[in-house]
Amino acid sequence: MEKPLLFLGALTIFMMGYWVPEDRHVPVEGAKPYDWNPASFWYVGGQQAQKGINIFARKGTPVEATTGGMVVYRENDPGGDNSVYVLGSKWRVHHYANLNTVDVSPGSWVKTGEQIGTVGRSQTSATARPANLYYSIRSLPPQVSEWEPEKPFWFERVFYVDPNKFLTEYQATDTQIKDKH
Repeated sequence: MEKPLLFLGALTIFMMGYWVPEDRHVPVEGAKPYDWNPASFWYVGGQQAQKGINIFARKGTPVEATTGGMVVYRENDPGGDNSVYVLGSKWRVHHYANLNTVDVSPGSWVKTGEQIGTVGRSQTSATARPANLYYSIRSLPPQVSEWEPEKPFWFERVFYVDPNKFLTEYQATDTQIKDKH
């Protein structure tokens, strides 16, 4: 009798991750779609694909939580390359990298639009690239709808959400709501 109840409890917790509303907010204060290249998601350079986008902004520009969630990891490296990982609804992990400063701690809850750090530069490409936020979204359960075996890296692709689509769909909806008022 305990095993079915345990399974039912685990399933309920898993499904709750999908019931929580997913707010959307552009992670760099004042950024617009022209501040990032939508084609950079899954750009293949060498043996690896870029699984996110770089949102370009001045160093020190506030970085804000794209959606509410729990901070599950924070890397505050004195040499740079600071990162924050936030677990949001739909079991998606939002990764913010190339941060100059980090303002949150693991285990804390962030609200949509709350500042989590500031834009910095990647230490591995500090001379080649201007200040930017590297932003990616990983889905913990695979997204079966994204399965396309003819595309490169198809197995990895089912675990990543296109940040450009995620952010621009939000902006289109937000604009439509504002136009109605």
